[in-house]
Amino acid sequence: MSEVNNNAPFLLIQKPQELIKLFEGLIDRKIREIRALTPTPPASLAGESPYLSTKDVQKIFNVSRQTINDWRKSGLLPSIKIKSRRYFIRDQVQALQQKWVSPGNQ
Repeated sequence: MSEVNNNAPFLLIQKPQELIKLFEGLIDRKIREIRALTPTPPASLAGESPYLSTKDVQKIFNVSRQTINDWRKSGLLPSIKIKSRRYFIRDQVQALQQKWVSPGNQ
């Protein structure tokens, strides 16, 4: 096995600082391309998260955790699971809230 001589000269067309700037520019461009392809979740006008926890939904409707789970299982209130936590989409929760507050339901 041959050893690598770290002192051996090698040919660079550009100065190392110029290469670093070139690589940084390429990396920045790739990051911008990836960001452009990554969809951002919708946010409300106030900059709030588009997702609500079960506890948040409980407070909105003033009901128990079991009631929220029953609504979820029946399909009344769809949810998504991220890792071990369940979240509800704010727009869907607000739509259900509006449906219950509408003049026909009072």
